[in-house]
Amino acid sequence: MSRPRILISLAVLALASSATALAANGYTVWGTAWHRPPSGSLFSVLSHGVAPQKALLRVYLDRQPCRWTWASEANRFPSFKAGESSFRDTGRGFITLWVSGHFSKAFTARAGTTAEPEYACSYLTTPGPQGRYRITAARRSNAYFVTN
Repeated sequence: MSRPRILISLAVLALASSATALAANGYTVWGTAWHRPPSGSLFSVLSHGVAPQKALLRVYLDRQPCRWTWASEANRFPSFKAGESSFRDTGRGFITLWVSGHFSKAFTARAGTTAEPEYACSYLTTPGPQGRYRITAARRSNAYFVTN
């Protein structure tokens, strides 16, 4: 087997192991957004899943594809810019909520002003060694398109 094939095989195995580890911990999250909200309109973003123990659900509306971890996603949100999609309750591009057991949460969002693809990124975070909810236990990405 050639060196590039071995490296690709190892990368695929590592990704499969990561996905299995996330699924094996019992935390799952699914998310959906209305697929074609008109610019400036209200639309629904749904998050549902399972959290065997108390977890923090973090949902982001992003113009870029979702990141693998909550922390790397959060690093892209230092400030909110006018014209970006946002949640009605917070007026910002993200929202957080405590969940446990089976959960199903609906959020109302306002579509941005630019017609373009966007992503609803859902993350379940669990406590780390210091007890802060920073470990990404499950994630889900859902693409939608803001229309004119």
